[in-house]
Amino acid sequence: MPLHPEAAAFLEQIARQKAHAIETVPVEITRRAAALGNSASADPPTLAKIKNLCIKRPDGTDLSVRIYVPNGPRPFGVCLYFHGGGWVLNSIDTHDDLVRRLAATSGCVFVNVEYRLAPEHKYPAAVEDAYTALCWVHEHAQEIGCDPRRIAVAGDSAGGNLAAAVCLMSRDRQGPKIGFQALIYPITDCDFERPSYRENGEGFFLTRREMKWFWNHYVSSPEQMREPYASPLLASSLRDLPAAWILTAEYDPLRDEGEAYADALRAAGVDVTLHRYEGMIHAFVRRVEQFDTAHKVINEIANELQTAFSRASMMGSE
Repeated sequence: MPLHPEAAAFLEQIARQKAHAIETVPVEITRRAAALGNSASADPPTLAKIKNLCIKRPDGTDLSVRIYVPNGPRPFGVCLYFHGGGWVLNSIDTHDDLVRRLAATSGCVFVNVEYRLAPEHKYPAAVEDAYTALCWVHEHAQEIGCDPRRIAVAGDSAGGNLAAAVCLMSRDRQGPKIGFQALIYPITDCDFERPSYRENGEGFFLTRREMKWFWNHYVSSPEQMREPYASPLLASSLRDLPAAWILTAEYDPLRDEGEAYADALRAAGVDVTLHRYEGMIHAFVRRVEQFDTAHKVINEIANELQTAFSRASMMGSE
């Protein structure tokens, strides 16, 4: 398909800004620009409660989370959310509007995780934070009005990578059972030669150069890029992982690795729904003001979560 009109308009807006490429300026400047460029929507959804908490890492340091409680009867299903930004940029604030909408639309509690960023905190710090948050949610589920048998994870881009990786980690460590994973244009591999990188690596918002820059900030060595908690697609086994819903975008450099991960999960016996959004680019889902299509994605994720949690409730009552 040709570029979607919403994507074309967004790219024209970006081109007019004539911003410096992120790999040419200091990280802190890029982070400030990303924060300033984030604006809340004019009609944020109403929730029963939003609460900021600090939970403890195994070493006793604080890990911040933001909990979004929807209206409705308890106990809720609960979904941990990991924001995108190449493991280097963004925060729970940049993705606050998206997570609010997901909580309100799905009727599930969402826990937005402020994982540590690279390059100050290299891999596997972010994945370990994701796992710490997962264990905390499982242990404290009843305190936040949730059912510990109904836990999901979700994330976009690098956050989708963390969601996929924490599923592997929890399986490997025999940790809390995750019932569902929603991966929005996830990073699953470190192969910059895939066709989608060649086709979409320049001119469609996220670039091939930027992805190399993100990876170089995230890992301490090229060898780490191929570890399964960094590149889930390269795991020796994908068996016994949660059912997955995976979104890819046609004009995204990450398209092919997301679809390859869906294929690999299916081959391992995992139930997978793959939805390629034709004509779309990377990072459109959290920009609800520029992309009406983002609302469709939010509704789709909400429906998938409701279905997954309904199945978990039925199994738990047997």
